[in-house]
Amino acid sequence: MLRIGKLTDYGILVLNHLAAQGAVQQSVDDLAAATALNVPTIRKVMKSLVDSGLVIARRGAKGGYRIARSPQLISLRDVVEAFEGPIALTECSQNDNVCDITDTCTLSDGWGGINQLIMQMMGRISLEDVRNPKIVDKLFRQMLDEGPKINLVNL
Repeated sequence: MLRIGKLTDYGILVLNHLAAQGAVQQSVDDLAAATALNVPTIRKVMKSLVDSGLVIARRGAKGGYRIARSPQLISLRDVVEAFEGPIALTECSQNDNVCDITDTCTLSDGWGGINQLIMQMMGRISLEDVRNPKIVDKLFRQMLDEGPKINLVNL
């Protein structure tokens, strides 16, 4: 099964809350209360979000966290890569990694193209899109309408 990890899911949840707060800084306790996540989990999530540049941290008595840019400018790919690392469906779809059978496998080039397609799609879906179910539904319908026209090629 292909799915994002719990911390990635929690990261999207926290970013959603921070997006709703705008420029208002949130403490770890504020975030824990708003998301129903425990404080140690919030700390792990915030470290990844700050390290990736998606969230700005301010230390001190009046410190806290705020979203680094507009939800329209944060892609789903940005968030997934902040927690999961580079997106690679298979070993051979990473740029510098090859598996033991790459030399004899006739599918490795195809997986690279599919991986690129998924990365592009995730890059086109913003945090704002995820926050708005109507937009997600619209994107899904557009994808279905365009679906038969997509020919998978090695990108």
